[in-house]
Amino acid sequence: MKKEIELDIAGQRLRVRTDEDEAYMRGLAAYVDEQMREIGRGQRGIASMNIALLTALRIADEYHKLQRLQAEVDDALSRLAELVEATLNKQSI
Repeated sequence: MKKEIELDIAGQRLRVRTDEDEAYMRGLAAYVDEQMREIGRGQRGIASMNIALLTALRIADEYHKLQRLQAEVDDALSRLAELVEATLNKQSI
């Protein structure tokens, strides 16, 4: 059942309807807020929309790098499983 949660990101109040746990959503909001503050630090006169877009790019970059890393881990695990299976089959003969 969807519930409404009020979040604060970069001084902006945002109401979100979600099935997710409130603590999880607050954690996400805190992460985005932290990233926006880090990007905005020392950037006088930069529009908050630009900071939000730069933050979105940074988070998208992190996400895609993690996806690539996950694919590499999955491939390595598949190769390892094949090696283990081949080794076990040799010992069975």
